[in-house]
Amino acid sequence: MYRRFAEGEVRGRSAVYEGLALGISEDPGVLALIDGLPVARRQPNLLLAAVRFLGGPVEDYPAFREWVTAHWPRLHTTMLERRTQTNEPGRCATLLPVLAGLPQPLALIEVGASAGLCLYPDRYRYRYDNLPPLGPADGPLLACRTAGPVPIPERPPSVVWRAGIDLNPLALTEPHGGSMEWLTP
Repeated sequence: MYRRFAEGEVRGRSAVYEGLALGISEDPGVLALIDGLPVARRQPNLLLAAVRFLGGPVEDYPAFREWVTAHWPRLHTTMLERRTQTNEPGRCATLLPVLAGLPQPLALIEVGASAGLCLYPDRYRYRYDNLPPLGPADGPLLACRTAGPVPIPERPPSVVWRAGIDLNPLALTEPHGGSMEWLTP
C-alpha cells in the first residue's frame, strides 16, 4: 500500500511524501506498527498527516522512523481519532467549464464537503495551460494542465447560494488543535 502510494499517488507531486512512503514500504518495524491499526486506519496519507500534525520530522526518513517509533502510542491514538478528508479546490478547475456553462446563477450543494473548499468555484482564479488567468484577481490561483479540447469558459459561474453536507464537517474556525491545524500542519 505504501509503495503504491509513493509510486502512483505522490510521485511528481511530493518528493517528501514519496521518499517517506518508499522508506516505510521497506521497513518491517514501522510496517509492524501500522499493521496493528484497523485496516481502515492504515492509509499512508493518514499516517503522514498525523506525524505532521504532532510535529514529527518529515524531511529525513531515519529521523522520521525514530520519531514514529518513539511516539507510536500518541501517533496511534491520533490515527484512530482523526481521518483524512479531501479538501482539494483544484477539482474546481475540472468542474468550471460545466458549471460556467449551466444557466446562471447557480445554487450549489456538495455531499461529502469536508471543509467546503470546493463550494467556491466563483472565488478562485484559474489558469488553463498557458492561457491568461480567469476569475477574480485576488482569488487563489488554480493551475490546470489539459489534454485535448477543453471548453474554457469566459468567466467563472455566478453562485448565489451554497451548502455542504458531511458526516464529519471540518470547521476552519475551531480553536487550537482543531480542523484548521489538521488541514495545515
